[in-house]
Amino acid sequence: MRAATLQGKAFTVRNLPDPSPAPGQLLVRPIFTGICGSDLSLRKQLAALADALPQDQLPVFIPGHEFSAEIIGIAPGTETNLKRGDRITGLPFTHDHAGPQTIGLSTGHGGGLATLSCIDAVRSFRIPDTVPDDLAALTEPLSVGLHAAGLASRNKGPNVVIGCGPVGLAVILSLSLQGRGPILAADFSPERRKAAAALGADIVIDPARDSAFRHWDDLAFTPHTMSPLLAREFRGLPAGANLFECTGAPGLIDQLIKGAPPHSHIIVAGVCPHEEKLTPLEGILRELTLEFSFAYRPEEFAAALAMIAAHPDKAARLITSRQPLANTEAAFDSLAKNPSEIKILIDPNA
Repeated sequence: MRAATLQGKAFTVRNLPDPSPAPGQLLVRPIFTGICGSDLSLRKQLAALADALPQDQLPVFIPGHEFSAEIIGIAPGTETNLKRGDRITGLPFTHDHAGPQTIGLSTGHGGGLATLSCIDAVRSFRIPDTVPDDLAALTEPLSVGLHAAGLASRNKGPNVVIGCGPVGLAVILSLSLQGRGPILAADFSPERRKAAAALGADIVIDPARDSAFRHWDDLAFTPHTMSPLLAREFRGLPAGANLFECTGAPGLIDQLIKGAPPHSHIIVAGVCPHEEKLTPLEGILRELTLEFSFAYRPEEFAAALAMIAAHPDKAARLITSRQPLANTEAAFDSLAKNPSEIKILIDPNA
């Protein structure tokens, strides 16, 4: 098979032995594979590791954990209703002797930036006939946003989404389709702000020019008093806002804690591999809820695929370019540096 391998600081497209599916797995031909913020984070970590280790000691990865694919083979003894030729997408998680592993983010489980890969049958979903291959590859990132939106169960709204990359846009789309408004979206990129408005954001702002915390009147929301000790009667839990951190940018969690109205719910969905510094008292005085969102549940993955089938035009707003496998490194560079990009898909067979 051909695969885009990441070792140290560089990608190399090379020919490798075909993978063999373990019991319970499917051998698949990836059709479209998305590049994710987690992939960019992995690349940064491996680049840092390259400065500390010789080249021959660096681990080799085949990234790509969000993809659509065609089933080429089924491991003997695998119980499944799926068959060869079916188009599928699935949860990029599996198990081995070391425990749970993420396909495409583990050295032993190559992902979708290859002409062949393996995925667990029990975690795979048949793509509806009406859903194109490229849109089906969006199921995984849309599931991440759907799950984060679902965690915001403490307050009805308003909702403030910081960062309009794929996860932020997935949060906006999920909230909008569920009728959970109003929604304010913030991003530096005009292209991403435009996509946010198209997917249901009521107000979009440029953080370089405006603050998300200046629009409570526009969102028909009046923040409550800082402390219950100031009121003669204070029963129940007053309403706050929902704030979604979808960038992973250093220092942003602390900014949200300092700027959030009392009783707000902050959901962190951005990839933050770095250490963060915050002042707990800022959250204590206003009884903030800080929650971290990870991945999704299988039923949410199925719901995201159904959401794509029901709203293909909206889902398509996330895709900004499609590239062949040979352009993988350039595509990673573009996604990391070009704020107009949202979701780049790689065609491993092109």
